[in-house]
Amino acid sequence: MKSDIPNTFGSEHAIKPGIQTLGILPVAILLLLLLSLESMGQDLLLVQNGRSDYRIVLPHEPEQQEIHAAKILQDYLFRISGALLPLGHDNLPSTEKEILIGRTNRPESRSIDFATLEDEGLLIRTEAQKLLLAGGPKKGVLSAVYHFLEEELGCKKYTSQVTHLPSMKRIALGKLDLVTIPVFSFRDVYYQDVYDPEFMDWHGLHSFGGKGSSPTEWGYWVHTFHNLLDPAEYGETHPEYFSFYDGERHPGLIPSWDGSSVQPESQLCLSNPEVLEIVCENLAKAMEEKPEARYWSVSQNDNVRYCQCEHCAALDQQYAAYEPEEKMYTTHGSKYPALGMGSMLWFVNQVADRFPDKIISTLAYQYTRVPPKDIVPRKNVNIMLCSIESTRNEPLESGDPDFASDLIGWGKITDNILVWDYNIQFSHLLAPFPNLRTLQPNIRFLRDNRVSAVFAQGNIQQGGEFAELRAYLLSKLLKNPDVDMQSEMDGFLLAYYGQAAGHIKQYIHLMHDHNKGAETPKLSIFGSPSQQTDSFLTPELIKAYDALFDKALYATKNDPERMERVKSAQLPILFAKLELARTERSKWNSLSKEELGHAGLPAKISEMLYDLTYHAMKTGVSRYAEWHTTPAEYLHKYLNQLGE
Repeated sequence: MKSDIPNTFGSEHAIKPGIQTLGILPVAILLLLLLSLESMGQDLLLVQNGRSDYRIVLPHEPEQQEIHAAKILQDYLFRISGALLPLGHDNLPSTEKEILIGRTNRPESRSIDFATLEDEGLLIRTEAQKLLLAGGPKKGVLSAVYHFLEEELGCKKYTSQVTHLPSMKRIALGKLDLVTIPVFSFRDVYYQDVYDPEFMDWHGLHSFGGKGSSPTEWGYWVHTFHNLLDPAEYGETHPEYFSFYDGERHPGLIPSWDGSSVQPESQLCLSNPEVLEIVCENLAKAMEEKPEARYWSVSQNDNVRYCQCEHCAALDQQYAAYEPEEKMYTTHGSKYPALGMGSMLWFVNQVADRFPDKIISTLAYQYTRVPPKDIVPRKNVNIMLCSIESTRNEPLESGDPDFASDLIGWGKITDNILVWDYNIQFSHLLAPFPNLRTLQPNIRFLRDNRVSAVFAQGNIQQGGEFAELRAYLLSKLLKNPDVDMQSEMDGFLLAYYGQAAGHIKQYIHLMHDHNKGAETPKLSIFGSPSQQTDSFLTPELIKAYDALFDKALYATKNDPERMERVKSAQLPILFAKLELARTERSKWNSLSKEELGHAGLPAKISEMLYDLTYHAMKTGVSRYAEWHTTPAEYLHKYLNQLGE
């Protein structure tokens, strides 16, 4: 039989039988090797035509999060492709095609150095025809599964109710080898919708209060002096435990801002050794009740009436980086010197020494915001730095040089920093608040200056201006500060608003384009629409916004669910127009009876007020300002001309 293998030795040489066998064998081996290499380079074919040869493998005695991760993967793969992969455990014999979840007893899993994944790191890896999804002990494997679903399969979790799932009859994977450690160890986005358990797990978020799926590690959060040494208990008998200023001690209680309760009049006298003992004694009792809590706040009450006695003042002066009143900050309408952290850090360090196995957190807030000199936080002291004074229409670094300087200063002496950042307008939660362009530069600035944790305060009330969009973007940024923000926003708008997405995007950009530059008024978290009538709330711009919303509503006329969302996005403009109209009430007296509506309001304003109230109540908007003013209360006050 004639061989198809060419004779490489020349035609003049006859091929003897023995040599012929030896000549074919190396070529056959070469072909097999080439085929093997080609196979190694091929995709890992997870699903083909809605069927799969794979199974999901768990450890024989899996952790709860490993079970949860496996079921999530099984569920989503079925919803995407129609293929229902079976679940098994690693006590079964190994097969070629497996998805290994967590710490399985397989060679591929045993080779993972789990210590390098820290608490919440994730690992996604392919080895031969196996897929590995693993992570750190605190939901790391859940993060691996959700990361795989999003980055490799194109799934998206935009809100608790809006999830994008592609349809894929074929799922093929190339070579994967990814290890990711979170940039920030604590990531809390303070919006109601965020605390949906699946949304939290998908985006790897936490909650200081233990909301949703996140068990809290915090025993006390903030403003704890009154918990640790109560004025009601010690005020009359030991006034020396409390702030001295204006020539006397201030151990009393005063009404809270809304009159519903009482709050401390001042702070503690931190140089008094008895104060330290009482605080530590009460803190130890609290820790006994919550032994699992790792973080304990020992922090100032929410006022600026600090102790100015001889000994506290001496400590503040000793550790002050600036002379008194060299830096002046303003919050809530009051101006005060940036005292610095002298007596506070001196005191908190001593508390931290008593509890070396816990992390003692304290506020760098208002008068304590400036970092000190010649004293540094103990290793187990967390600095909670607050940007409450900063403008919101410019990034922190350029828009608030004083805060930027303070953050950089803290970053030079510690990396245990939690930044409490503010992302909404507290006094007018429904008002237009164009700060979306500052979110990414702000988060990057925090990352670049040794910040280890972020509390992004949003609107914990139900509803609010672009609540869902802002919550989504913040969640993405805390996971990856370098995420493509425009792509993420475009994807959200399309999924959330459908055919109206382009009009909503135009509205967002138009408003933001008129909220920048040196001449633009500061966008404060305590501001109001009346402060922006020369920037993004001019009459001409409001007309343009109205026109865009008319188009957006028309685009969703056959899509009732998305039309409701468009109406919710329009509420801030309605609210702004109503607030601006209240500043011109004197003009209403000249209107004719035909032009007036209910309670002497102009008819057009009455109509807007009714529209606002109806849709706000229909969609569950709970408050128009932080902790107060329901839609019904606003309607009542407006109709009775009782402006706040």
